[in-house]
Amino acid sequence: MTGFLLHCSGPLQSWGGPQYRNVYPTYRHPTRSALVGLIAAALGRELDADNSDLARLCFTIRIDRPGQIETDFHTIGGGYPPDLTPPLAKGGHRSKGGTIVTYRDYLADAAFTVAATGDRAVLDRASRALERPFYPPYLGRRSCPPDVPLVPWTTTADPVQELQRFPLHRPPRATGPVGFVYEQPPEPGAPADEELRQDYLGRQRFGDYLLWYRLLELPDAKAGGLGTDYLTALSDYRRTRS
Repeated sequence: MTGFLLHCSGPLQSWGGPQYRNVYPTYRHPTRSALVGLIAAALGRELDADNSDLARLCFTIRIDRPGQIETDFHTIGGGYPPDLTPPLAKGGHRSKGGTIVTYRDYLADAAFTVAATGDRAVLDRASRALERPFYPPYLGRRSCPPDVPLVPWTTTADPVQELQRFPLHRPPRATGPVGFVYEQPPEPGAPADEELRQDYLGRQRFGDYLLWYRLLELPDAKAGGLGTDYLTALSDYRRTRS
């Protein structure tokens, strides 16, 4: 089960959930659609590209820091003359009520370590692209850049098992079980906790997938701290595992 680890950490993240009118929620963890899109952008693929190869990858997410949801009161077009108000799909601009108001949710101060497994050739291309991305990476929205390298560990024989030992991106004083999100049953025959439908196949093609949520104690995973302390912990871990 060869694969790599992908790390998603930043001041703000947004893993878009189902939109309701002018409310844009976020899931509490990276979604399959967002992770496939992140890798596709690193590979230099356009929005209408076929991502069927990436869609066959499997992701297991460790929630290093769950973060907290912050809502942005967002306006577009307010205070502008008619020719600068938001455009209409049929052409022209909004003549009345030019201001569009939305509420956009973000995850603040969250961190996730993701194990990607699947076809070896696809994984090799993806990990190389994430190390030298064609398009700048972002965590759900373009206003959400990562604050540490995306690929802290490029190749491992069993990335899901590596999540049990890999340094946690959280303060040393933080204790307690760690959340996991699985795309495959963590125990044989375990019923799924949630089913999502997203456009992760590319070209606006939707697919369904199941999720399992677990809380695990990780006695072998040290808290690496934040900022440069975490980067130091990663370097130390690489030396001990090489």
